[in-house]
Amino acid sequence: MQSVASRLPDGLEKFTTDLLQEVAPVVGYLAPDEMRFLALLAACPTAPGGILEIGSFTGKSTIILAKAAALAGTDIVNAVDPMTAPSETDPDLRGQASSYADFKRNIEEHGVADRIRFHQTFSYELARTWNDPLRLLWIDGDHTYTGTKLDYDGFAPHLIDKGIIAIHDVLHEFEGGARVFLESVLRSPNFGACGFCGSIAWAQYHVDRREAEVHSATKRVLAAKLERLLPYLSSGELRGLKKKKYKIFRWMIPHGRVDPHAWIDEVIFADGPGAV
Repeated sequence: MQSVASRLPDGLEKFTTDLLQEVAPVVGYLAPDEMRFLALLAACPTAPGGILEIGSFTGKSTIILAKAAALAGTDIVNAVDPMTAPSETDPDLRGQASSYADFKRNIEEHGVADRIRFHQTFSYELARTWNDPLRLLWIDGDHTYTGTKLDYDGFAPHLIDKGIIAIHDVLHEFEGGARVFLESVLRSPNFGACGFCGSIAWAQYHVDRREAEVHSATKRVLAAKLERLLPYLSSGELRGLKKKKYKIFRWMIPHGRVDPHAWIDEVIFADGPGAV
């Protein structure tokens, strides 16, 4: 059994700082605190299993996941993206028909191409044949409610006990991530430790609901705060007073930088105390 202190790979802080500098030229929409947190999730497994990224764009988060996962001995990161723009919530492709050329070039230039199993298809199509257990499910694809719900329904059942789900852009002006995280995660008795880092919402999955109960009060508070955002996200483009009110309610949700040691103390590890 590992001590709490040994859960963090040696030199993780410097590694992450260097990694952020390395991926800075790669086009993407992750804030620095979000990149640090994503690296932490990949580098510190709470359970055995694989990593799946839904939505790769030009590979910024894919590179972070692959490089950080290598610290934990994870050989392969699965990534799925059709590399087209079928949804109004997809990133701007700047006139290109696909981001695949940029993605391929970036993962090759950053030396992780051999550690990424890429699935160029829609995530809901991949879900039909997916059977591998997941210790980290990273959802950053179609941000509509329908798209995010398909991602959750397709892959959340493959989360292994004490695995982590993380959804991007939950605190941006998209309904999908916010509503799915509220309805399917915060209101589920099977998710325990949870929180926000920037616009990333995350939670830990438990087969045994009793392990999640200690976090029930925190989940209720976060759910109440997140629910206040939904009327603004489902009412069209935010402008004027509506946008100001949305920003106030968003500010009231704790979403600052995550301290790795505090996070390690909060989650449960599959081979640690309380493991079943």
